[in-house]
Amino acid sequence: AASDVYKRQSYRNITAAFISENPGPLNKAESRLSQWKNILKSARRKETLCLRHVPHETAIEKSPWFYLSNNLCMTILYNLRRINEVCKEHVENNFHRLPSRYTVEYENLRTHVSTLFNDTLDVMQSADAGEIATLRRHCDEIKDTISDTYHRVQEHLRDGDTASMTVLYVYVNMLQETQEMVSSIRKYLRAYAKLRDSKYRSRA
Repeated sequence: AASDVYKRQSYRNITAAFISENPGPLNKAESRLSQWKNILKSARRKETLCLRHVPHETAIEKSPWFYLSNNLCMTILYNLRRINEVCKEHVENNFHRLPSRYTVEYENLRTHVSTLFNDTLDVMQSADAGEIATLRRHCDEIKDTISDTYHRVQEHLRDGDTASMTVLYVYVNMLQETQEMVSSIRKYLRAYAKLRDSKYRSRA
C-alpha cells in the first residue's frame, strides 16, 4: 500500500512539475522512482520466500495472482519513470510550455486517475471486493477518455502546428503511458481480488 500511495503522489507531482516547467520535482522523482524499484524488488523476494511456507495447494492457487500483481506494480512504476523521463528532458531543454488548452485537459484527466488511485487504495484497506467490478469499469471509462484525447492531439499534430509540435509529442507520450498505467491498475484490481478469494469472478 505504501508504494501505491507513493505512485499516486509521484504521478501528481511529476505532471504538475511538467505543466509548471519546474525541473526540481522531476529530478527528485527520478531518484525516488529508482529507489522504489529496488524496494519493490526486495519486497517481492521476501514475499516469494513467505509463499514457500504456505500449504502446497494454497501456493499453487495463489502464486499466479501473486506474481501478476507484483509484475503490474513494477509496470506502473515503469510508466511513471517514462512519464518523468520525457517531462524532465523537455523541461531541462527549455522547450515550449504545454498550451493552456491541453493543460486544462490533462489536469482534468489527472484528477480522474488520481481518484482511481485513491479508490483502489480504499478498496485494498477495506477489502471490499464488491467495489472492484465498479472500479474496473471506471478504468475502462478513463481509458476511453484518454484515447479520445490522444486522437484529438494526433489530429493537431497532423495540422502542422510547428510551434507546439515538440511539447505535443511529449504530451502524446504522457497520454500513452497514462493509459497503460490505468490498464495495469485494472488488471491489478482483478489480481488483488483473486488473491483474496480464488472464487472471485468478474465479467467487467
